[in-house]
Amino acid sequence: MRLVLLDMGGVLVELVGERPFLTMMGGGVGADEMWRRWLHSPSVRAHETGRMDTAAFAEEAVREFGLPVGPDEFLEHFRSWLAGPFAGAHELLDELAARHRTAILTNISAVHWPIAESYGLFDKVERVFASYRMGAIKPDRDYFEMALAELGATPAEAVFFDDNVVNVEGARACGIEAHVVRGVDETRSRLREIDLLPA
Repeated sequence: MRLVLLDMGGVLVELVGERPFLTMMGGGVGADEMWRRWLHSPSVRAHETGRMDTAAFAEEAVREFGLPVGPDEFLEHFRSWLAGPFAGAHELLDELAARHRTAILTNISAVHWPIAESYGLFDKVERVFASYRMGAIKPDRDYFEMALAELGATPAEAVFFDDNVVNVEGARACGIEAHVVRGVDETRSRLREIDLLPA
């Protein structure tokens, strides 16, 4: 039995905000670079750790990323980033829970929490670690250490799946086996490859 830690957006839930946000940024930046900038953005980090309210975040994000829209338009765009669970997400969590301990590790703000909660995924895992409630954020070491401590687990017992290479690098720096995956099918395939689900 392992402790299987899963990112939400991009792994269990479809994210549709990436391409429109890249366009909004004016092009010339790839997806990996966009996410690196996003995860290191002071306004994003403050908002997704619960230290900045939504209105202030919208104003700062528009300024910080040089967006050609106002705060209200940006917030409307930001709210639309989640498109719902990938097909098979609930079934995958059920399969995993029958064999392993499971938890969801998600960078999420108060804007998206009620939407994500309505998907019914959180009831299928032992714990959900939401950055805006923890006051910590992936890919930072303290985020992973807090999650492991609350689960009473060591890094060696855990395996982590995320669609973002920056977060995977952060987990590996903490001694956690970590894999870059995108979507349920790819996650399931990788779980089979490392013998956490039957072939």
